[in-house]
Amino acid sequence: MKITFILPCVGKKAGRAYPRSWLMEPLAIAQLAALTPKKYDRVFYDDRLESIPYDEKTDLVAISVETYTARRAYQIASHFRKKNIPVVMGGFHATLAPDEVEQHADVVVMGEAEGVWEYLLRDFEQGNLQKRYQAEKRPELMSILPDRSIYGGRRYLDLALVETGRGCRFSCEFCSIAGFFNGRYAARPVDDVVREIQRLKTKSIFFVDDNIAVDRQRTVKLLEALTSLGIRWIGQVSMSIANDDELLALFYRSGCLGLLIGFESFEKETLDAMRKQVNCHFGDYDSVVQNLHKHKLAIYGTFVFGYDSDTNQTFQRTLDFVVKNKLFFAAFNHLVPFPGTPLYQRLREQKQLVQDDWWLSPSYRFGDVALKTKNYSAQDLSDRCLRFRKEFYTMKSILWRATNVKANCKSPFMTLTYFMANLLSRGDVVERQGLPLGFDDNRKVDSE
Repeated sequence: MKITFILPCVGKKAGRAYPRSWLMEPLAIAQLAALTPKKYDRVFYDDRLESIPYDEKTDLVAISVETYTARRAYQIASHFRKKNIPVVMGGFHATLAPDEVEQHADVVVMGEAEGVWEYLLRDFEQGNLQKRYQAEKRPELMSILPDRSIYGGRRYLDLALVETGRGCRFSCEFCSIAGFFNGRYAARPVDDVVREIQRLKTKSIFFVDDNIAVDRQRTVKLLEALTSLGIRWIGQVSMSIANDDELLALFYRSGCLGLLIGFESFEKETLDAMRKQVNCHFGDYDSVVQNLHKHKLAIYGTFVFGYDSDTNQTFQRTLDFVVKNKLFFAAFNHLVPFPGTPLYQRLREQKQLVQDDWWLSPSYRFGDVALKTKNYSAQDLSDRCLRFRKEFYTMKSILWRATNVKANCKSPFMTLTYFMANLLSRGDVVERQGLPLGFDDNRKVDSE
């Protein structure tokens, strides 16, 4: 029997290439491929890069769905279901909005696939597929290594995605991670992580953990194991490690080039509202940046706008901070009410959503704001975020931030990476804005 794995795109602008900075390898697909018994023929199609051959014979279709790709996923699924080919959907959106997803799929997988996928395939073989599958408990993340052969030589960014653990112990109001993992964290054995890295064809790695430093003792063990591998890596952490000089020094020795940190806001009222209490203990963000830069670690700082305490001064203060402190990257994100999050529930009860299922609207475009705010209209907030993204990526800003030789341009490799990444992001700021979700209703689903 044959299984077809599909990763849907967000959408596409006519005659334009998909944003290059989004073309990272889909780790979830490689993990599913590894969980699938070898007796199955397995094929994979990446909707971001290629046309989907709907007429190709297959027995089962599995689609990974996120909120921004849901509309496109449903269009793809419809084509297969018309041919009586069963469609399985899983991923964050399937877990947090299962009632909706169930209307467009034959099977919904909620939560993690380990411990579920094998039972689903057994039922499939017996002609007894259930409508929903969900594990009774978190799986043990052992032994199974992603099967990257499923990628088939596709041209992704030269940056392997590796997972050392899943989940986050924080419960930020806007974050879907907490809802998906129920605030629990599970770590992979360090030896398994090392084995996976040793099998990679690249030395450049993005550790996709939402917080790679959840458990300090385990983090030290992991970093020590990475030190001898000769890799270059980036990852995500919370601000809680900012004053841990011993740990930061070990990050650098292990090959860490930089870290993504959710600064989120300068407004204490906003941090309280978003439940980002960990940041409230670091009132002086400048010292956080200075300490990471002291350890030669570049910083990707993310910020969120759209809470009632945000003003014009909040935007300007943020831009001044990220430019003055010469951050490698910065994200000016507007608040997004993802389904299944406390934010979504609150805004829905307060009737502040522009549309309950905004992600299904034919008129919605990437970069649009789906909520009503106190100080800005939806369009004003969208325009302001776009304006400040553009200002961050002006050539003047890029050149100024390059003078942070200690962190951003500490080697020829980092200098090249810095300029290539910033110039790519400069272009993609515009390419991403206005991207439709799915294809227009008057466009054929299989037209590329």
